[in-house]
Amino acid sequence: MENQNNSQITDEEDEKELFKDEPDLEDFLFDEEGEDKPAKSKARSLLAKMITLVIALSLVISVLAVWVRVFNMPSFSFLPKSNELSKVENIRDYKKAVVTIEGSGTKGTGFNISEDGTIVTNHHVIENMVPITVVFPNGEILQAELVEDYPELDIALLEVEGDELPYLEIQEEQNWVGGDSIYVIGNPLAYNQIVMEGNITKTGERLYLSAPIEKGNSGSPVIDGDGKVVGVVYAMTIPGIGSGKEPEGLAVPVDRIPDLQD
Repeated sequence: MENQNNSQITDEEDEKELFKDEPDLEDFLFDEEGEDKPAKSKARSLLAKMITLVIALSLVISVLAVWVRVFNMPSFSFLPKSNELSKVENIRDYKKAVVTIEGSGTKGTGFNISEDGTIVTNHHVIENMVPITVVFPNGEILQAELVEDYPELDIALLEVEGDELPYLEIQEEQNWVGGDSIYVIGNPLAYNQIVMEGNITKTGERLYLSAPIEKGNSGSPVIDGDGKVVGVVYAMTIPGIGSGKEPEGLAVPVDRIPDLQD
């Protein structure tokens, strides 16, 4: 009887041993909620990254737009117009007297007003420039000396040794008014002998010009419809962001420059 009981116990233990590693029924059930959560989490993460990227790009574009406005980065739209104007015979003659002023790693514009070589430019163009080199469009290179300087007007007069040099005449009648058509010839940016056209928008102690003005135009002549110089470019305005105003060129009227006609 005792043996029979022991055998029964052994059989039960063997049965338990046989099924002890068998998985529970719950292990075979599909956990919908558990499977769906990672997919939703990935979608939200991807959406958040895309939104962050869009915001970042918008900020970069906004910052670039501000700097473009502040520094007036050019569109170079003046190049086709300059090429067109340069085909006009009178303008080709004007260009012969417009020079490049170089030295100390900088470049600006000037123009000759006498056969023997009197160059008009800006004070800030030649300030601390040693030596001062003047290059005519025909390739002639001359060394210049400063003979008159008017820092308060941002005007300087240079002298070079030349003979029968091309030159521009100064307008002595002083009858320029707002609305007059003008040309500006200079060396903006990396270019030389660029012709720009526009109008005088306002007169007074300075002339306001609608013609495009860029860095390197400092010292450029403002030429009226008679082919005579009425002003010397020295700067440009930078309108406030959102003002809706366009930049304008600024020029010193020739009647403010002492002894310019001499």
